[in-house]
Order: sequence, then C-alpha cells, then structure tokens
Amino acid sequence: MSETCPFCHVDESQAVFRDDLVFAIWDRYPVSDGHLLVITKRHFADWFEATEDEQRAVLRALERGRQIILERYAADGFNVGVNIGTAAGQTIPHLHVHLIPRFAGDVPDPTGGVRFVIPNRANYLKSRPSGMDLLQGPSSQSLLVRGADDPLLPHVRACLDRAASADFAVAFILKSGVALVREHLRDLMNKGGRVRIVTGDYLDATDPDALIDLMDLGGNLQLRVFEAGGTSFHPKAYIFYDSDGEGTAFVGSSNLTWPALQGGVEWNYRVLRADADRGFAEVAAAFEDLFVHPKTRPVDIDWIDAYRERRGSVPPQRVVEVIEESPEPPPAPHFIQQEALAALKATREAGNEAGLVVLATGLGKTWLAAFDSASEEFRQVLFVAHREEILAQAMQTFRRIRPRARLGLYTGKEKSPDAHVLFASIQTLGRTHHLGQFAREQFDYIVVDEFHHAAARTYRRLIEHFTPRFLLGLTATPERMDGGDLLALCQENLVFRRDLVAGIEAGLLCPFRYFGVPDDVDYSNIPWRSNRFDEEELTKAVATTRRAQDALEQFRQRAGSRTLGFCCSQRHWIVQIHRCLDRRC
Repeated sequence: MSETCPFCHVDESQAVFRDDLVFAIWDRYPVSDGHLLVITKRHFADWFEATEDEQRAVLRALERGRQIILERYAADGFNVGVNIGTAAGQTIPHLHVHLIPRFAGDVPDPTGGVRFVIPNRANYLKSRPSGMDLLQGPSSQSLLVRGADDPLLPHVRACLDRAASADFAVAFILKSGVALVREHLRDLMNKGGRVRIVTGDYLDATDPDALIDLMDLGGNLQLRVFEAGGTSFHPKAYIFYDSDGEGTAFVGSSNLTWPALQGGVEWNYRVLRADADRGFAEVAAAFEDLFVHPKTRPVDIDWIDAYRERRGSVPPQRVVEVIEESPEPPPAPHFIQQEALAALKATREAGNEAGLVVLATGLGKTWLAAFDSASEEFRQVLFVAHREEILAQAMQTFRRIRPRARLGLYTGKEKSPDAHVLFASIQTLGRTHHLGQFAREQFDYIVVDEFHHAAARTYRRLIEHFTPRFLLGLTATPERMDGGDLLALCQENLVFRRDLVAGIEAGLLCPFRYFGVPDDVDYSNIPWRSNRFDEEELTKAVATTRRAQDALEQFRQRAGSRTLGFCCSQRHWIVQIHRCLDRRC
C-alpha cells in the first residue's frame, strides 16, 4: 500500500458492493450521475498486472455496477475506462475502472473510455446487437417488468449470471421455459451455486419432459413438486441471492415457459434485498415455507413416470395460459451419418466388437453415437469424455433420441451409476477404485469420445476393464496418436472415415479459405510441458505489439464477412483486443 494512494485507504464499509478481489465506490468527482469506480483490493498499476481472477472479478463488478446504476438512473449507455497513469492525489497508480452512465444530450464523443450505447430504450431488448450483453443487458429501471418490449427473460438471465444461488417457485414448467435458462442454470452450478425449484402438478399442466430436462442438469439443483390434490397452485416467483449479500426477486405472473418469459404481456414486480421494506425477506420466507410444505416432495424419475402415466399425452384440463407444446421430434441422420450407421451395423454383423469412426468436426459424431446405440439390444450405455462440457452437450443430444431414458453423470461432482445412459468423466471413472464398482459386463455399448486421447493410461485402463457388446471410438483427428496405436484399442477396425473435404462436398460443412501467415517467434525457446507449450511462456512470446499489428493488417487484407481469430490464452486475447483498440480498428 502507498500513503499517497487514496484507493488504498478507502473505507470498504462505505462500498457500494465488494467481494474478495474488488470493491466499488461512487466517484467523488463524477462525470455524470451514477459514476462508479471499480477498484482492485490488491495494489498494482494497470490491467495487465492483474491476475486472470482479478480481471474476471472486475468484469463481474462492471456488470453488477451496471445493474445498480440502471436501478437508480435512466442511463442510455455507458463509458468504461481503465485508468492510465495516476489519479488525482496519487503518486503511485492503483488499478481502478470507471463505469460512467451516459444520457441523451451528452457530448457525442466524450473523452476516454470505450462507449457502449443503448439505443431506443423501448425497443432495446428486441434489437440489441449480439455480444453486447455484458455491458447492456436489460435496460428497464422500473420496478415493474411488464413483458412485451421488456420481457422478464433478460432480467432472469442477468440475475442468474451474477447470483450465488437462485430459488424459483412456479405453478408449472414447460420445456420451452427450461431451454431459455438451461445454460445459465448450468453456469451458476458450475461455479458452486445452488438452485432450488418448486413447481406443481395442478391441473397436470407441468410437462414431465421439462422436469427431466431439469434433472439432466444434475449438480446442485434441487427439484420439488407441490402435489396439489384439490388445492389450486399459482405462485410465480424468481429469487436471486448474490455473493455480496445483495439480492433481487421478481414476483408476478410468469411461469417457467417461453410465452411467460419472452413472448407475452406478463407483469412481474422487482423486489430488491437492499430496500428498507420487508418485501424481499417475506418473499424468501414464503419460498422456504413452500419448499418444506407437507404437500411438497422431491422429484425423481419414479415420480415423473407415475405422473406421466396419470397425466397422459394431453392434460385432461386446460389452463388458459398454457400453450400446448408438441414434442420436438428427433432429427433424422444426414447422408454421411446414414453411411456410417450402415457401416457400424455391418461391422457388428461381421462379428466385430469394437470399431473406430473418424468424422470431421461438425459432422455429428455424438449424434451418430446416439443414433447407433438407440437399439433395444443396447440397454446400458456408457459415454466417456475428458471434459464435463462435452458430457453436458452429449447428454442433451442423447435426450433428443431417448426422451424417456434415465440419463446420469459420473463425475467428481455427481454419480448416478444406475442410469440407462451414463456420461462419465475419464478423470473420475478411469480411476481403479471407481472402475471396481462396475461389473465388467455392466454396459452393452461404450462410446469413447475424442478417441485420439485413448492411448493414455486412464483410457486404456477403462477399455481393458469393460467387456461391452460393442465399443465405439470417435475422433476427428486420428493422426494425433502421441505415440499410441489407436486402432489396436479398437481391434484394428477402422469402420468409417469422412474428412473435412467430404463434409464440404456433401453440403454439410461450410467452405472456407485458410491463410498461413509467417511468424518469426522462436518456439524452440518455449518450454514444453504435458504435451503442450507452457501457456504463460507462450503468451509472453506471442502477445507482442508487433504480432498484434501484423494480425490487424492481415485481418484488413483478407477478412471475409465472418472471420475466426485464434489466441493461445485468455491473456493473449485481452492483449490483442487492447492493442487493436489502441489502433482504433
């Protein structure tokens, strides 16, 4: 700390909000009403001395600050500025970021910062540009969210993205509503958050498949149902608790459905935890009472099966606000997948018990596995991958093909060994003591995704443990063998292969132009760790002004209507963006 740095001596009890890494205060010399400063707790000079955790904390704080400002002022946009040099009263710089609301009538090009403009506020949510959600999001400052031009969905998503936990109490749920918030719920749980949802079976309006979609999320999600019997059940409340002790609730008319969250005129009143009245506390207490009510019970697959049988395909009674949803039919295999399925069938008929399929990225390897394993002869299926994001995506794919099956995860966080289709992390299931909990004949069909990793010891251990009726290896890059013999792990059986060119010729993949750009980086001086370059050292070598300028020039010369750029790390991306902005690209 420095005696000449005012930020090192700010009383954090006066902060607008704070967390472990940053805090925010109102600027003493505001450019406009609502001018907020986000300050790092650790003392350092500029953005590029911040750790990745600190940079992420600043970005989260900007989003939180934007919400607070919009609740107080009718801002039409924001300036975001990172300090360069020292602030008034400083002799040693301390990183702080300005979040400055802009209003109609401001000077058209204020000095400093990066300006994000919210256009016509009434139509903003309909027309907002893609990729601007971080600094814009829902623009209404009214406590009443009325739907139509100001639907509830963006407010719910923004609250989920900053929440530490969330509670929903809704009369009924449809698949369309779950689809709107699924990934935001997953993100919340991936960062350790808790989600609790209470719905009802009143008039059989809740879709059992929507409940399955929620259960597929797994993690720290608790799903309960109020068994109404002869009691009407109409609560609609969304409650969010932030890590800094703040919170927001919406109470009104929106169930967890697309029409209620996005498409219709729905009134929901916003209740802030920071307000002096008792509103938020009473909403939270009412949810707790409902969660433990004698008529409320946990939802599991057995309850859903019984409810589905009782309900039938169409609810016997209708609720005015329910829009009946037809189940989305699974897609049909495309031409190349049909060829691969025929090849897989033929190889099994020839007596083979394993095989490798090579498909270019984008041709649907996971869909192929879901189609091929859907036969009644394969009652227990295991899908293995090395990243939980792949497992989550695969689970959604298999759900489309097996809408009534019991799907489950086997990871470090969650274990459902009795699932009909088990999606397992190799880092967990590949351990000896986990494998020992499964019989060798437990699974009829095993899928090993990203099979080019299969030469690793954990994969070999798993493959050697199980004796399925068929094992399918999937990869787009079979040449990445790292010294291992992939075909040997599939009984030397290459079942089917289609590369990128075949996918483009079939009209299933987009044609593209690829340019190799000269690079003068000496990669021989960069350490090699765990089969890859050391990320920090590689970033130091490539994140230079010279390379950023070269990338910018190449972009200007060769860019199409859509262009991809690749960076080796998050810090490299930040450096590239910063230097391009410096050059007004």
